[in-house]
Amino acid sequence: MATFGWWAAQAVPAHAVGAMTCGNLRAQQVSVDSELRFIHQNPEFVEVRQVTNIKVPETQWEFANDLTLSPGTPKYQNALHCLLRSTNTSRATGAQRPEWRSNVSRASKKDGLITAPYESWNLLSSVGVFEVGPWTVTVQRDKDWAVDFRSPGALVNASWQKVQVDPGSLKISDAPAASSTERESRVWNGRTALSGVKVVPPKNLALGLSSRFTWIGSLGVLSWWVCASIVIAWSAWPFLGSDNKKPNGSSKTANSRVVARTVLQWAGMSAALGLTLLLLLHPSPSVNPWRALIGISSGFALVLLARPWLSLKQGPGDSQKELKRRKAVVITSAAAAAAIGLLVVLAPHLFGLPPNLTPNSPSPASGIAALAVLDVSMLWLWLTAMASWAWRFAREGRLGESPSGTNPADRGEHRHPLRRIVATGVTLAAVAILVVAFQALSFESGWKRANWMGEASTVLGADHRIILGRQLADFAAMGPQWAYAYTWILTGIALVALLHNTSRPETPLEPKGVHLLPVIGVFAIVVALRGPRFAGSSAEVYGLWLPLNMLALYVMVLVGRRASVLSRVDRETETHCVVAELSTESGHRKLMEDARRCRGLLHRLHLVDHGREEGTTRRSLENQLHALHHWRPSACHHDCLPDPVSVVDVALSWGPKHHWWDNALNAARWAAVFGILPSMVTAWYENAYGARHWTFTLSQPTGIPDTVGKFLAQEICFAGAGLVLGALWRVLPGERGPTRAFNLFIAWLVPIGLVAATNLDISLIALGEEVMSVVLMLMVLTLTSMWVDTDTFRHERHYWTKRLGLLTSVYQVHGLSGQIAFLMGQAVAVVGIWYQIVTASK
Repeated sequence: MATFGWWAAQAVPAHAVGAMTCGNLRAQQVSVDSELRFIHQNPEFVEVRQVTNIKVPETQWEFANDLTLSPGTPKYQNALHCLLRSTNTSRATGAQRPEWRSNVSRASKKDGLITAPYESWNLLSSVGVFEVGPWTVTVQRDKDWAVDFRSPGALVNASWQKVQVDPGSLKISDAPAASSTERESRVWNGRTALSGVKVVPPKNLALGLSSRFTWIGSLGVLSWWVCASIVIAWSAWPFLGSDNKKPNGSSKTANSRVVARTVLQWAGMSAALGLTLLLLLHPSPSVNPWRALIGISSGFALVLLARPWLSLKQGPGDSQKELKRRKAVVITSAAAAAAIGLLVVLAPHLFGLPPNLTPNSPSPASGIAALAVLDVSMLWLWLTAMASWAWRFAREGRLGESPSGTNPADRGEHRHPLRRIVATGVTLAAVAILVVAFQALSFESGWKRANWMGEASTVLGADHRIILGRQLADFAAMGPQWAYAYTWILTGIALVALLHNTSRPETPLEPKGVHLLPVIGVFAIVVALRGPRFAGSSAEVYGLWLPLNMLALYVMVLVGRRASVLSRVDRETETHCVVAELSTESGHRKLMEDARRCRGLLHRLHLVDHGREEGTTRRSLENQLHALHHWRPSACHHDCLPDPVSVVDVALSWGPKHHWWDNALNAARWAAVFGILPSMVTAWYENAYGARHWTFTLSQPTGIPDTVGKFLAQEICFAGAGLVLGALWRVLPGERGPTRAFNLFIAWLVPIGLVAATNLDISLIALGEEVMSVVLMLMVLTLTSMWVDTDTFRHERHYWTKRLGLLTSVYQVHGLSGQIAFLMGQAVAVVGIWYQIVTASK
């Protein structure tokens, strides 16, 4: 924590206001013009940019030539400060929205005049007063933005040539009479002060900042979490009973009850935490200690309830003595972190802090360090709680085993469980320290840009230590809300654990009945990840987003199951023996051999048609293909393949694995791999695209952690989509994998269309971003499904040097070209949508 002490000890630079000399400056000989321009290229903020050109006679002022020096030199800053001191009245009010200064343009000399351009910009994203050069923009709730201009005190008597406001893609709703109008711009000549200019904010930002949205939006967010809790509780409830007992499955059923109770417990805690944090949503220094106290106590309780000292799988190292040792380590560590945080909350005077933890006077270095330690301890408890509950779901859901209970995936974890606990705790402590450090760095960046000419205390309304202490105190209260926003990941893991633990080896075809609920829940909560943000354009539909997605997928499965290949084949048998045949090793091997022969005959038939096959006739190949079409399971008394269906189609519809759960895991792995690049693109677009977006991200207290979190969230989203695709692989319609992937695309697109059709508040940018994310998902699922198709014939890999060769063999030449064209069409759609978003935002 020595770093925070160093930050707190920094003083105002040597070139402070009082140390500057301005010489004999005659403002009457100076000419000035200033332009303010609004740029809306990102839905999260509006960039406002100003350029003020100051022309000073070279021989009339001794510091004029200093304006041509580098902007980082004290002489340049002294000269510019002489011209711009007392820039506007917002400096005395503590606006706390300092501008960014641009150093791109340099002063120039011409005809005895030195023209010094002063460029700066700011990002309007919240309620407040934003300064940008001699301009201020006041952002208020439910009102148009007020634009005011005050000339610098030293230049009041200068010759003002032009003052201009360019709203860009926005509109000016009210303004004083202008000297001239250039398109949407207003120009005033000879004005040294200007007020009464009103600019209409963009619809999406105006809605997010409205007083109506403040509470309704918060309740909408709560409704989403409550719906998520209802979904997982509804999914777990059927498995609490004892009506599913079987002679050889009592152990499996008992464990299903255990994981169902755990999931129900998490559902209740998740809803309760959401309600508690909502009630504490609005910041207030007077309740900061209570909020920090609730954050620490809830994090500590969550850690203990998760019992992370238990192993993933019982092993020789799980003796009672070793178990007590691990439990003592966990409880001691969590209690120590909680005690450290509580010491700061309950005895702030020991560190020179006020009772409400929010300093109004410069705090000592010990106070700054204490607040930083409070933030780290609170955040570590929450991160540990989330990791512990993920571990508990994995442990009780037996995520390392197949449905039959074989193939444990603990890989020797039980040999050194204490090392696992210690390593995890240290890693999470490092993450907590980094998050708090990034918050302090964002503050330091804001302070430096406000202190460019030694005026930060005036601009921000307080000195360095006071504001740093306030931000650290606020994060101690708001940190649990930030961490809670990522607990949807735990909800997804809980559903996956429930889904795996309740699967049965005797039902390898699909998750059916109550087993389908967790699959639909994963689709709604994990896959439709961007949904709440999109639906947030109208907060009232927040809570409806989950049911809409669940209903869409359920209808898709209900309708698609009857049209699926295996269902069509099963109806032809009349005895429903297809699943029984393919569930046996001999039956599955016989099908794969027939499918391989069928593909070989089709390839030879293609060669015959092109005159490249000798020694055989087309009729002979057709007869052999016709014989293969008479595929008949051992318990079936007649042929069961409909005319359009071949044994290759049946093999591809069954998938590469014996059980649907194994198919789901296989597809999830491939989707995560293919989703890496789209996840990086999504994180870049939402946090770093555009000239100012990355600067905006860096200025946010959790900007960098949220960027990493966005990437990981997208990866989890893609993996969840692959899991759903693999679980429903055998009941989705289509002969080839990409067709099955397209069905999930439709199921996701339907709720978006319904919300967009019934909500006039949704902007084209928000709609375009949502559709683009769905198309990216379709691309990932298409690639995943193609690779799953090749995995179906994985035993033939040694015949092919590359997977693409096997893919060509599976799809045949024309089929592969069609799938490639399908992928190219998706890529073109993504580029086209992205272009429309960028165009619409200008």
